[in-house]
Amino acid sequence: MSDPAPRDKDEHEDLVAYLDGELDEEAARAVEAKLSRDPRARAEAEALKLTWDLLDYLPRPEPSASFTHRTLERVAALRPTGPQPVRQATRRRWVRLAWVATWLLAAGIGFGAVAFWPASLWPVAPEDDIERLARDLRVIENVRLYQYADDIKFLRDLDHPDLFGDDLPGY
Repeated sequence: MSDPAPRDKDEHEDLVAYLDGELDEEAARAVEAKLSRDPRARAEAEALKLTWDLLDYLPRPEPSASFTHRTLERVAALRPTGPQPVRQATRRRWVRLAWVATWLLAAGIGFGAVAFWPASLWPVAPEDDIERLARDLRVIENVRLYQYADDIKFLRDLDHPDLFGDDLPGY
């Protein structure tokens, strides 16, 4: 009879993973193809399967009656005896509360600064807007003509008397 040992370690690991159902679909198909071609790999797979089936007949060890008690004693010995740290949820709650308080304080300061700011310190008073609009009325009326100008320098150059001369026909 031939030796059922696998040819290399990777083949053995793939075979064990295949029998445990741990391979993905592509790797499982590759192992199945190998098993259908190679009698040596098929013999190894059958030997492993028989071995695992025999493990079901072995007696299962039962934990002793004091197992739970001993385990809990060891875990209790590992716990710190000092004051308990603040729970994470409580800490998060305080952080959220601090953020909300900060935002409310900032909003209150902003509202107070705007509401109680002296009107004389505002950058533009409403009555100044009307005067500015009246002063720039000619510009506002002709804005469609100015839209083709690239910049203010171009418009000032057009206003220069040497460009067209003083005598314009029709004026």
